Amino acid sequence: MSSLLKIQRILFLLALNLCFLVIGMAIEALFFLGQDEKLHMKAHCMMWWARCSCFILGIHITSTGLYNREIVSFIVSNHCSYLDILVIGSKMPMVFVSKQEVSRWFLLGRLTRLAGTVFVNREVKTSSLKALDEMGNRLHSGISVVVFPEGTTTSGMTVKDFKSTPFKIPIAMRTPILPISLLYSHVNGAPITPELMNKVAWYADMQFLPHFWDLAGINRIDVRVHFNSQISAVTSERKALASFACKVVQTGHISLCRELNS
Repeated sequence: MSSLLKIQRILFLLALNLCFLVIGMAIEALFFLGQDEKLHMKAHCMMWWARCSCFILGIHITSTGLYNREIVSFIVSNHCSYLDILVIGSKMPMVFVSKQEVSRWFLLGRLTRLAGTVFVNREVKTSSLKALDEMGNRLHSGISVVVFPEGTTTSGMTVKDFKSTPFKIPIAMRTPILPISLLYSHVNGAPITPELMNKVAWYADMQFLPHFWDLAGINRIDVRVHFNSQISAVTSERKALASFACKVVQTGHISLCRELNS
């Protein structure tokens, strides 16, 4: 894709973000609505923001498995790219748990704050405790919460062990857990390889702007999303629950890989 078309795509995204930023600010200004109602409205807006962003970036999603978007869930997924937020977020109204740095990003930071995103600074213990409280508040308000329990992005070829701390919330609130398995299957029609995955995956040592500039030049990205069976949080053992949820996501991911290679 030429630089001109990349710029055009980025400008479309910029306009989209500005549009939804204004909508979010307008919702926040509706003084006659309660906070829960505002959160629900903004969560629906963010779902449409994610769908429009996927359209602009040429992200095509194939979903398998069953889920009920009306059931408030604690959603867990493997994590390999900032695109995961668009992919998962396009499926239902929800809020995400994200690292603190995102709140300071140009434009997107303000947008994610308005959307009710829960931010956590993993370097500060009190921040983690506050984030857990906020996750509980979102669920209590009737909004599903998405967590990436691997704690970091990966190459997308495997699923790392889940950190157990976030699972305190579904245990305490008896909230069902919805495990999701993600697999980026094709880039511009070619089956995914480690080299192609580097164009999509986001690693901690990467610079965002150069990576996104290259990604904006991809015509089409195919993603497979599998909604695994819901897990009931009826145990007090968060480590065991985290391990079980991880195995479910891993099994779903392996199945997606097998389908891709068959």
